[in-house]
Amino acid sequence: MIASAQSNSAGAVLDRQVDAARCAPASSAAHPIELQTQRELIKVAYGSVVNGALASIGGVAAFSLALTAAHPEQSHAPWAVTMAGITLYQLRLARAFARTKPDPDDAPRWDTRLSVATTLTGIGWGASAWIFPTLGPHSPVAIIHVLLLAGLATGSARLLLPLRPSCIAFLAAVMIPLAARFFAELNPAGITAGGCVLLFIATMISAIIHNHKTLATALTLRLEREALTGTLQIENRIREGRETELREARSRAESANRAKGEFLATISHEIRTPMNGVLGMLRVVRDTPLNDDQRHYLKTASDSAESLLALLNDVLDFSKIEAGRLEIEPAPFPPSTIARAVTDLMLTRARDKGLQFDLQLSDNLPGAVIGDATRIRQILVNLIGNAIKFTERGRVELSVICAERNESHAVLHFTVRDTGIGIDSNALEKLFHPFTQAEASMTRRYGGTGLGLVISLRLAQAMGGALQVQSTLNRGSVFRLILPCKLPDGIKAPEIPDVPSFVAPTLAGHVLVVEDDSVNQQVMDLFLRKLHVTPSFALDGEVAVTTAISEPFDVVLMDCQLPGIDGLEATRRIRQKLGGKPLRIIAVTANASPHVREACLAAGMDDFLTKPVRFELLASVLERNLAGQASKENASRIRSPALSAIRR
Repeated sequence: MIASAQSNSAGAVLDRQVDAARCAPASSAAHPIELQTQRELIKVAYGSVVNGALASIGGVAAFSLALTAAHPEQSHAPWAVTMAGITLYQLRLARAFARTKPDPDDAPRWDTRLSVATTLTGIGWGASAWIFPTLGPHSPVAIIHVLLLAGLATGSARLLLPLRPSCIAFLAAVMIPLAARFFAELNPAGITAGGCVLLFIATMISAIIHNHKTLATALTLRLEREALTGTLQIENRIREGRETELREARSRAESANRAKGEFLATISHEIRTPMNGVLGMLRVVRDTPLNDDQRHYLKTASDSAESLLALLNDVLDFSKIEAGRLEIEPAPFPPSTIARAVTDLMLTRARDKGLQFDLQLSDNLPGAVIGDATRIRQILVNLIGNAIKFTERGRVELSVICAERNESHAVLHFTVRDTGIGIDSNALEKLFHPFTQAEASMTRRYGGTGLGLVISLRLAQAMGGALQVQSTLNRGSVFRLILPCKLPDGIKAPEIPDVPSFVAPTLAGHVLVVEDDSVNQQVMDLFLRKLHVTPSFALDGEVAVTTAISEPFDVVLMDCQLPGIDGLEATRRIRQKLGGKPLRIIAVTANASPHVREACLAAGMDDFLTKPVRFELLASVLERNLAGQASKENASRIRSPALSAIRR
């Protein structure tokens, strides 16, 4: 719940950051590009007002001086004052625009103001062609007047270019009165001069239209680029925020996964430790004198304990699969031997229910294939166990055939048929869902967690195979494991020989048992004394180190999870303190995964024993590590069926 709340809080913060990023651009970003372009054009035009005003004032001053020199009798003060007033208005307008910084919605109003001011300036200059006698045939300033007007018109094409209508209006207001003044002379020279002025006007208008379009396009592209840049910046901030959130989520997931792994290791140890006591004591009681009723009660208790252990194994296996920690260990094995071993294991259970159990092996089976024999055996035990559980009368059959084969690969079909209650077609869909059985009533009647088929399916998929089912209600079911396997290249698979029943060996030696659970200490004490081995006990890692280096021992049975320092660290310290002195140390742990085995071997342990500790397996491991102490006749007899048990 805390992790979820933190995730929700982080998501809310990120959403606020995204909203802030989207609101970060200026308000103009909410306007269309056309309005923004118009505003930028007006802004550029107002930026040129000062230069235009200075040019206009300079022109007025120069023209006034020339006019005074040529026509001293002509008064030009009213015209000059009027032009100066219009110019001052333009300067005030430019200052107000800079101070106000209008948004695109107000741009048309400022465009109109500037257009009026520039047009009035143009009208003033155009009127000068008629007001003053400068353009007469003998006027010494005629050429100055014409060049001044042409220069003002040409300069306006650059300064007023952003405002195309204003630019054209200024040009027309300045040059059309000049053309009219030339045409009014009604002589060839005047008409020619007027025509040239009109041609000049047309050329300038064409240039103004083309240049304005180029300028507007450039501004539009700039604004679009800025808008795109702003959008990309927002998206980058959003992406960075999401990446931060993903990193945090991944970190939380990795922490949760580590915690889950630690929890699985802890719960496995904590449950298997008392289960070791239960199964161990039941095994000890089994070898005491019992009457028929007591033997029946003991068998019931043992079966219940084994069922509980199988349930624990299923839950732990499913948790490993969900955590992505499923381990597959391929190796050469004979498929026929696996089928016979599973049949021998399940035959007694089938006969106890009065069922016929048959094994059919195809003649075309390869002598050996490469696969994980332990996982295949686990799947077959699950399928056959279900078949026996849900079959009240009739038969159960396991058949193994080789459906396809070439030089390097073979496809095996392991098929389990039964004549049991079957499965309704509607219930088949949820058959492979975790913690689910075909019908809720089955759980009450037959028990089980509903994990066996899920685990079998996941194991089959992990090995590259598939698990199929066909069933008819009240007529039985067919489960088929389809498994593609590589064929070994010149490698002969190990044969599992038929061996006689287990006979407890007579061993000799001094064994240090490092175990903190008192019940398990009693179980180990009874088991070891039954094997004629002398036990001593240490309750934790510190005591184990001190005891192991101070007394002579032949073997140390080291529990991996201990109070204080754990079994791995205790082993490392013992090896360090003993130097090169030989001492066999056997790991005793509830977790038998390959990485735990590797860690134990790396710490200096010599062998491996899993909980719950079976008497037969303990005897086998001790005989292997006390070989010099075991009698020769027992060495030829001890081969425990537990060695082929499904690893956990």
